[in-house]
Amino acid sequence: MVRTLNSIVAVSQNMGIGKNGDLPWPPLRNEFKYFQRMTTTAAAEGKQNLVIMGRKTWFSIPEKSRPLKDRINLVLSRELKEPPKGAHFLTKSLDDALKLIEEPE
Repeated sequence: MVRTLNSIVAVSQNMGIGKNGDLPWPPLRNEFKYFQRMTTTAAAEGKQNLVIMGRKTWFSIPEKSRPLKDRINLVLSRELKEPPKGAHFLTKSLDDALKLIEEPE
């Protein structure tokens, strides 16, 4: 079965993705709402979307907001040995994450 993989990526004009553990731009309310809507609305009824993020992104989310609600949360890290509290899965690479989602349900 072929699965669709969509990605939402945000970068600054100089290709930055983070600064001192935070975003390199001020909060963008409309973009956050878009991200939330796109990642919580599954294509098939009764399913949930998978959100893949790195370790630093996971820990940059306020603890009270982890895991991201109504989504399966997967953290990428070569350093962590087990999924951080609240995360559903941990893999060492994007390749490993893609293999995990290809496994039968």
